[in-house]
Amino acid sequence: MSRLRILHLLLVFSLVSFVPATAADGPESTAEDAPKVEMPEPPVVDPPAVEEPAAEDDKPAEEAKPSEEMKEDKDSEESEEPKEEEDDEEPEPSPGQADLDKATQLKLTAEDGKQINDVIQLLASAMKKGLDEENEAFAKQMLASTLMERGQGLAAVLLDQSHAGAAQQDPRWGQLRMIALSDLSNAVKLDPTEITAWVLIGRLHQMPGGDAKAATAAYTNVIDAEDAEAKLRAEAYARRATLQKELDDRLADFGGAIEADPENIAYRLLRARHYFATRKLDESLADVDKAIEINNDDYTSHELRGLVLREQGKTEAAFRAFDRAGEINPDAPMPYLQRGEMYGKLGNMEQAIDEATKAIDRAESNELGYLLRADFYLRDDQPEAGLADAEKVLEMRPGFAPAILLKARAYEEMGQMKQALGQLEELAAAAPRVELDLQIALYALQLEMPRRAIAALDRAIEKKSDDAILYRYRGDSYLNIGQHIEAVADYEKALEITPDDSGVLNNLAWTLATSPNDDVRDGKRAIELATKACELTEYQAAHILSTLAASYAETGDFEKAKEWSQKAIELDDSEDHAQLEDELEHYKRGETVREKQEKDAGEREGAEEEPAPKDDHRELEKPSGSTPAPRRSIDF
Repeated sequence: MSRLRILHLLLVFSLVSFVPATAADGPESTAEDAPKVEMPEPPVVDPPAVEEPAAEDDKPAEEAKPSEEMKEDKDSEESEEPKEEEDDEEPEPSPGQADLDKATQLKLTAEDGKQINDVIQLLASAMKKGLDEENEAFAKQMLASTLMERGQGLAAVLLDQSHAGAAQQDPRWGQLRMIALSDLSNAVKLDPTEITAWVLIGRLHQMPGGDAKAATAAYTNVIDAEDAEAKLRAEAYARRATLQKELDDRLADFGGAIEADPENIAYRLLRARHYFATRKLDESLADVDKAIEINNDDYTSHELRGLVLREQGKTEAAFRAFDRAGEINPDAPMPYLQRGEMYGKLGNMEQAIDEATKAIDRAESNELGYLLRADFYLRDDQPEAGLADAEKVLEMRPGFAPAILLKARAYEEMGQMKQALGQLEELAAAAPRVELDLQIALYALQLEMPRRAIAALDRAIEKKSDDAILYRYRGDSYLNIGQHIEAVADYEKALEITPDDSGVLNNLAWTLATSPNDDVRDGKRAIELATKACELTEYQAAHILSTLAASYAETGDFEKAKEWSQKAIELDDSEDHAQLEDELEHYKRGETVREKQEKDAGEREGAEEEPAPKDDHRELEKPSGSTPAPRRSIDF
C-alpha cells in the first residue's frame, strides 16, 4: 500500500471518528458529542520534542549509522557492480520505519483508548530512532492527529463531569486534565492548523482550579488565527467574553462573536443577558427580538423576552412572552414560575399559588417552585401550608437558608415567635449575616427580650458599622432596659448617618424629654429634634406630636405641652388613644412624664430596679408609635 494511500485512509478515519465540539453548538455546548475514550492509566509518556532528534548514543548498536570508511568501501564495491543491478536495489529503511509501520497499521484499526496510547508511543519511538524527511513529516502529522484525538477524548470526559458537578470526585481528575492539556498543546505545536485544540485548552483552563489567563490566551490564539473558521472564532470570542473583567471588553467580545456567526442566536442571547444584567433593557430586548426573528421557536429567547418586558413594566406583553415559551416547551416549569411571580407582584395570590403548583407538577424536585409557593401561601395568610412547603425544600436541601427564613416567617405568622427566633438563631450560627442578626433583634424585641436583641445587633454592627437602622434598633433596645445613656449614644450615631430620619429624631427627642436620668434629659434639644420630626411628617403623626408635647413639658411650658398633646389626640385613632389622653391630664396638672422602664419576659434576672419617680413626674410608657414596628421577614 502506498504512503499516500495510507495518509488518505488516516484522514478519512480522523473525519469519521473525531468530530470536535465547535461553535456550531453555540457557546453553551459541551463536549458530549466528542468520542468517549477509555481513560489512560497515568502516568502517560509524553512524546519527545520533535525538533531535537535523539543522540546517536541512544540508538541500539545494531541500528548505528555506518562509519565513513565503511561507506567508502561499500560505494567502491557498488561501483564495480553492473549499473543494472544498482537500479534494482531497495534503499535501506530508516531505523524508526518499523515502529512507524506498526503505528500506521494500528491507527487504522484502533478502537479504544489503550490502542490510541500505543499508537502515540510507537510514533514517538519511530521519531526518536530516526526517519527520513518524508516519513518524519508523515509521522508528525499522524502524531498531531492522534494526540488531538486522545486530548479531545479526555477533554470530553472531563468537561462532561464538570457539567455534572462530579469533576473533582475522581482522584485522577487533575492528572487527566494535565494529560489532556499536554496532548492538545503538543498537537497544535506539531500541526498549527489544529485550531480546535486551542478552544479545548481554553475550556479546560476555565474549569475549577484552572488558569483564567491561560484560557484567555488560548481563545485569543483562535481569534488571531487567520485561517480559523468563522464559527470557531465566534465561539472563542464568546468564551473569552465570560472571562473579561471590564464590561466594555466583555461587550466587545460578544459583538465579535455575533459578527463572526450572525445566525447563531446563542451569541445574541448572551449579549442580551449582559445588557439585562447591566439594566440596559432596551438593548437587551433588541437582541432578544433579533434572535426570535432568526428562530421564532426558540424557548430561551421567549423566556428571556418575558423577563425583560417584566422589568420594563410591560406586564401584559411579558405574560404573552411566557405563554409562548410554555407553548414551545410545555414541560418546562420556568414559564409557570415566572407567571406566578408576576401574579404575586400583582397581589393575586390565588393565581400565583396555582402557577407555582403547575410548575411543581412538572418537576417534583423543583426547589424554587416550593420556595415561591411557600412565600405565596404566607402572603395569602396560609402559614401552615407555607410551613409545609418550606419543610419540603429542607428535605431536599438541609440547612438551605431561604427555606429556614420561610419557616421563621411561617412561625411568626402563626404566633409562634420563640420558634421563629430559634430558626433564625440556628441559621445565624451556621452562616452569620447582618440581615439575620437584624431579624433576630426584631423578633427578640417583639418577644420583649431586649438583651437578646442587643447581642444580635452588636454582632451586626461589628460587620456593618455604617447602617443607621442597626443603631436605631439597638438604641430602642437599650431604652427598653433603662440604659438611657447608651440609647442616646446610638440614636446620635444613627442621626450622623441619616440626619432626616423622623423615627430616630422622635425616639431621641422622647428620651431627652422623659428619661429618669437627670444627666440625660435636655428639654431644649428635645424640642428642636421633635419639631424637625414633625416637619418631616407634616405634623400628621400623632406619636411625634406627643413627643413634642413631652419636650415642652420638660422645659416647663405646659401650655404648649397641652396644645400639642390635644392635637395628638385629635389625630390618633389607635389603641394608644387612652394613653395620649392620660398624658394630657398630666400636663393639665403641671406634671412631666418619665419613660417607663420595662422588664423583659424573665430575661433580666439580676437587673437593677429603677428608683421611684419624683412626685411631680408620672411614669408612663412611651407612645407605641415611637417604637419601630417589627419589619417583615427578610426577603430572599
